[in-house]
Amino acid sequence: MTFDDIRPYTDAEIPEALRRITEWSDFQQAIRFIYPDGDISQIKKNLLGITSVHQLQATLMNDAIRRIIATTTDGFTYSGLHNLRRGAAYLFVSNHRDITLDAFLLQHLLLEHKGDTSHIVFGDNLLSLPIMTDLFRSNKLIQMPRGGNPRAFYNSLHHLSEYLTDLVTVQHQSVWIAQKNGRAKDGVDTTAPAMIKMLTLGGGKDAMQTLANLHIVPVSISYEWDPCDTMKATELYLSRQGSYQKAKDEDLKSVVMGIIGPKGHVHLNIGVPLKPAELNPGNGLTLAEHVATLLDKRIRKGYQLMPTNYIAHSLLTGKEMHGRFTQRDKKLFLARLDTIANPEVRQIMLETYAAPVAPIKTN
Repeated sequence: MTFDDIRPYTDAEIPEALRRITEWSDFQQAIRFIYPDGDISQIKKNLLGITSVHQLQATLMNDAIRRIIATTTDGFTYSGLHNLRRGAAYLFVSNHRDITLDAFLLQHLLLEHKGDTSHIVFGDNLLSLPIMTDLFRSNKLIQMPRGGNPRAFYNSLHHLSEYLTDLVTVQHQSVWIAQKNGRAKDGVDTTAPAMIKMLTLGGGKDAMQTLANLHIVPVSISYEWDPCDTMKATELYLSRQGSYQKAKDEDLKSVVMGIIGPKGHVHLNIGVPLKPAELNPGNGLTLAEHVATLLDKRIRKGYQLMPTNYIAHSLLTGKEMHGRFTQRDKKLFLARLDTIANPEVRQIMLETYAAPVAPIKTN
């Protein structure tokens, strides 16, 4: 079976993709972000000499992530790398806050410490522009279908599941996938049972064994500041009013804002792989519900709470939370809130930051 319709670029396709990328109208501006003092002509020449996905990721992609960490964060920390065996293939199931960085920060970590990266499952809505297609498919993107009639959509998901199973169990390649469709815009990290169900479609009749063969690893990523927090809160507010309609370039704006916006401290935790014995429901839940609940517990356990989370929770509940944040932290947080004119949007943003401590709904 071929997966040409959803697979990333192969090594043979990289040179032509890079030729198109270097001819992109905003290429020089993008390169200046990564290499502010670099010689553009030499950088272009170096890129055009790249002949493999790994070579591209070990140079341009990894340099870009290093630059993002250095210029937009107050530090990137991680934990749990010891839970992975070198050379083993895993399915990383992660909470999802930023369109691209959630996955690419893991790629950076894997490349720096394990020698190789994972494939990444992204919605095909991110491939609306040719440059996005080239950038993402050059970095091991697997296309997840969004929409279509029910039968076609199911067939597409079955096809995707077969590919993921083949990657992990036959090709021994790791894969990153978000715990649900879309980012957790309200700050509540939950795994969709439908996503777990999708994973079982491509591995035969024994669904539990199919999941066991994928070696599922929970991943938790935490941002002190979400560069898209105001955008997300505004979207939630408009959605509740029944007046939200996604703009044509909204996903691209979110990608760019997530990359260049300040994030404060960022932490990524790699959890313990789920053991086959843990997958047996035995609790009145379906297999998909049970595994989703299990992942929820592990992802929340691995989430590192930030001062912004505690401040928001304190403001909503009146609890002091001594030692969890400084007065300077609180002053910065209140200043950010003050930039939002709409009190309902402000309230949503407070609830979103407070959610990892404990979800709160005050209206």
